[in-house]
Amino acid sequence: MRISLWIAFILCWAVYAEAVHPTGIEYPPLQYTLPKPERVALPNGVVVYLLEDHDLPLVDVEVRLRGGRLYEPAEKAGLSTVFVRAWRNGGTLARSPEALNTAIEDMAAILDIADEGDTIGITLSTLARDWRKGLGLLAELIRTPAFREEQVNLAKARAIEEIRRRNDDIAGIASREFAGLVYGVNHPLGRLPAVQTVQRITRRDLQEWHRRLVTPRNLWIAVTGDFDRRIMLEEIRRLFGSWRGSLPALPAIPMPKEQGASTGFIAKQAEQAHVRVGHLGVARGVPERAALDVLNYILGGSFTSRLTQEIRDKRGLAYAVWSSFAPANPRGLFVMGCQTKSESAEEVVRLMKEQARRLTEEPPSEEELQQAKESLINSFVFRFPTAGDAVSAQMLLEIHGLPRDTYDTYIARVQAVTAQDVLMAARKYIHPDRLLVLVVGDGKKLARLAAQAKRLQAR
Repeated sequence: MRISLWIAFILCWAVYAEAVHPTGIEYPPLQYTLPKPERVALPNGVVVYLLEDHDLPLVDVEVRLRGGRLYEPAEKAGLSTVFVRAWRNGGTLARSPEALNTAIEDMAAILDIADEGDTIGITLSTLARDWRKGLGLLAELIRTPAFREEQVNLAKARAIEEIRRRNDDIAGIASREFAGLVYGVNHPLGRLPAVQTVQRITRRDLQEWHRRLVTPRNLWIAVTGDFDRRIMLEEIRRLFGSWRGSLPALPAIPMPKEQGASTGFIAKQAEQAHVRVGHLGVARGVPERAALDVLNYILGGSFTSRLTQEIRDKRGLAYAVWSSFAPANPRGLFVMGCQTKSESAEEVVRLMKEQARRLTEEPPSEEELQQAKESLINSFVFRFPTAGDAVSAQMLLEIHGLPRDTYDTYIARVQAVTAQDVLMAARKYIHPDRLLVLVVGDGKKLARLAAQAKRLQAR
């Protein structure tokens, strides 16, 4: 018996001794390719993306068009918000709002319209057995909305109430007013609707906005799910193929001006201060996109980031701290942010500035670089949890004028990023001498900072 136990022990020890530590295991490079939809352009300009996915008996449709709040006139700021709500809730020329909603509910479908800034999105989700009826209702709403006066008034009233309540949320104040500080309060990306601008909006404005924006040459349709592509395409041609219209002449979004370094303060009674530090960011499609993603991960895009280590882990000044380098049309924002004790706000601002400057002075360590690249690569697949998300993302590449292989080449581009690439991207796109600061918090607890900063009002 003892001999048997001894032999078993020796065998177990041999297996343990030969085991490889998980960090020493080498895996083949991750290969991931987005599912490829079929792209069809109708003669009238409508572009259709189709991808069959028979895993579930569902069909998802997403319609996009260029438009949104970035293109609305300043004197009627809020127009696009009122527009999408009155469009969705105002019924069609053939159906009352109640009849349209009943038809959608009877199918257990979901139909929604949203303003996405420089695009407007219309989404439909329905059971596969009802996709033909659902698509017909969608086409009816797109082509012949009614914008009934009652629904227009309700949409305006809701927008006005949101304006009156928006400063109840301190985090919302910080984000909105920081955009105003960076872009300027009169730029489309920094402008906010006011009660007076919403009150000026009329039903005729919405009808004219629809006439200008919603044309076949400004329409993209993505369909994914349990359907036959030939039958689906025939139905789309039947519903949209005879439609005629010209390409809308959208106003050019002005390039925002670079601002010099400054500090703004907004007094708001609160236990904690909300801090934002940053400046103008980048446009969509810059060649350094992969390097910027690595940079942002290292700076404040993860729980192991430099900002997290310096502000949260070492000093306990904030529960969460973050950074973002999101692109936008025509320029996005570079921003660092957190919520901290009022007494710590000045120190947090100093630390954020230090970390931004450090990125421009020295390359990241090899450990930081590899950790960032591995995380970005491993998480890439989760950016598109459904086939519909993948198709929508590829459709948006076309709408935004970006290369169609942007996502296909992303992993390789991240893998190729070097420490020197990160340093060069930081020196090109981060400007420590132009950093803008906004702090929202209690004026009494932040008396010294408030005395040195420019006093601002939450709009």
